[in-house]
Amino acid sequence: MLPTSGSRALEFRRDDPLRTTRVVHDLLSASTSGNVLLRIERLVLTFNNVTYALNGHKLGYWAPFPASEPAWGRVPAWGVARVIDGDTNLARRGQLLAGFMPMATHVLVQAEPFPDGMRATAPERAEMHPLYRDLHYVDDRIDDVEVGVWSAVPSAAHLDDELRESSPTQVVFSSATSRTALTTSVLLRRAGIHVVGLTASARTATAKRAGAYDEILSYDDLAAIARAPGTVYADVAGRPDITAAVHRHLGPALARSLRIGATHAAIARDVELKPAPVPTPSVEQFNVGLRRVELAERMGQRHVDELERRARGVLFAWATGHLASERTVGLDQTRALWERTWRGELDSMAVAVIIPN
Repeated sequence: MLPTSGSRALEFRRDDPLRTTRVVHDLLSASTSGNVLLRIERLVLTFNNVTYALNGHKLGYWAPFPASEPAWGRVPAWGVARVIDGDTNLARRGQLLAGFMPMATHVLVQAEPFPDGMRATAPERAEMHPLYRDLHYVDDRIDDVEVGVWSAVPSAAHLDDELRESSPTQVVFSSATSRTALTTSVLLRRAGIHVVGLTASARTATAKRAGAYDEILSYDDLAAIARAPGTVYADVAGRPDITAAVHRHLGPALARSLRIGATHAAIARDVELKPAPVPTPSVEQFNVGLRRVELAERMGQRHVDELERRARGVLFAWATGHLASERTVGLDQTRALWERTWRGELDSMAVAVIIPN
């Protein structure tokens, strides 16, 4: 049965997504064969969503959930949603699914089934990696912190796997308090790898509380990183100046350098981050969606599923002991949370959860 009030969605002005937003009302179409209607119960907001908004055109993040007008877009988020209507060959009414969805109260998904859930098949999502198209069944008991960690599991599991293939003596992360760096570090340390986290001086105490690193250093103190041969650097902050400084300091001890993301708040404040000459080795771009596909082709989907399942168990246990949650109720109230997100003001040790209503 369709909600009589229809659906509401948060939209972002494409040419000014950080500062110009609105909430719009949608009429909901009746679900038909091959479709399910989901009521979105919880969404998680991180700096990744800011990256989606700022790179919507270049990386295709405006495509999966079309907005009501061309000048506007809908920023995707990771979350959980409940089936309220639709094709019973895809899912039963009442089942809870986790995956990529719009910041909205409802979404109609065109999909095909797979053993653990369903895969979105709408044309606007056809070019996306399965990671961003798959919706997985989850237990009703999943809590806010676990929802927050769910979206980090694939990146952490595959980055951990990628880094361990190099048999590093130590791994150094920038943006040590980011969800990606924290969760990957937890997995690496379980494998006995020494992990160093770099962060702003104001965040060093927070990073130490996380229990995810062997050492925490401020960016100002990166010269204290041990020059251990076989060191790997993982840049999550997206700061060329820090990457160049790490390369210069480590010199021949640096075996690999990977660029993972861009969490630094200056990116969202229109502050130009000037390119910096980076000594060897060359910086590799890590793409979790692509790596999942390649690993499935090489080792089989069951291998990928098991890799992520093991990581999920470890990370849920860590998160339960170290992370809190902060709820924002209603899409209208999400605007203030969005501003705090792009300004880099969220508590790194709290999961920011939106209840769309």
